[in-house]
Amino acid sequence: MLSKEEKILKNMCLMDDTFMTVALDGNTEAISILVSTVLQRKVTIISATTQKTVLNTRGKKIIMDVFAVDDHGNVYVIEVENNPTRAKVPRMQYYSDMVSNIIVQSGTTYSQIPNRTVICFTRGDGAKTGQSLSRSVTKWKNTDQGVIPYGEIIYVNVKENQGNDPISVLCRDLVQKDYRKIVNPVLRESCRRTKKGDRKEIMCDKIRQLQAETRKEERARAAQREKKLKMEIEKANKRAEEQKKEAERQNQEAESLKKELERARQEAEQERNIYLRGMIEANIPVESICAVLHMSVDAVRKQAFLLGCVL
Repeated sequence: MLSKEEKILKNMCLMDDTFMTVALDGNTEAISILVSTVLQRKVTIISATTQKTVLNTRGKKIIMDVFAVDDHGNVYVIEVENNPTRAKVPRMQYYSDMVSNIIVQSGTTYSQIPNRTVICFTRGDGAKTGQSLSRSVTKWKNTDQGVIPYGEIIYVNVKENQGNDPISVLCRDLVQKDYRKIVNPVLRESCRRTKKGDRKEIMCDKIRQLQAETRKEERARAAQREKKLKMEIEKANKRAEEQKKEAERQNQEAESLKKELERARQEAEQERNIYLRGMIEANIPVESICAVLHMSVDAVRKQAFLLGCVL
């Protein structure tokens, strides 16, 4: 029965950067095949490192999937991007520029800076050219033959793999999960060693590390979501408390206004009664009193009775 890590490993291919990191680390023969196929000329890689970390002077860090050097000193950076939107030209150009932090030593003249090539394998049209293979050449070096290229950015769309040309065959090998079906024998053996051979345990450890990191990131995101939710709840409670205080204030104002109206009504009634009493004592006719006070005869007589006056 396969372990959890073995089940994940079974579905991996060279387009998974973690799998590629283990399968190609120090594997100069396999990397020579990748570079030679893409460049369509013989290239002999003499050193190769995966997951190479480079810092610029301001602390910006990048991690190169593969950093390799050929027998002429030319430098190659190989990147695997399953999400084409992450493989934009400015990013690849930055990777190319950052190579200088590694290869340029004190005393190196500018004319001695070796050529560098960035090869980006993507599951889609990362270069936005509609082509399976796209090149972007940077011209810089002045020689007797004129200005020559010193750097290239090459995109390979591994989805465009239906032909029988070397690029299409390579692309099919890169996305093949069953190592037994990989055409190139060197790449097939590299994948076999990583899935079934001496590098399998290294790969399983990598998977466990990735799972641990994923769980850690998920816990961090969950904690962040919980923190955000608590902040939203606190804001909602604060708004509710402010609304409650505002409602109490409005109720107090309404109560105060009600008392003020009652006091004004009582004062008006007292004033009317004083006026009524004076008119009764002055023997003003009831009809005239009613007209002045806008009251009916019955209302005047009732109020006079309450005041102890006799009409």
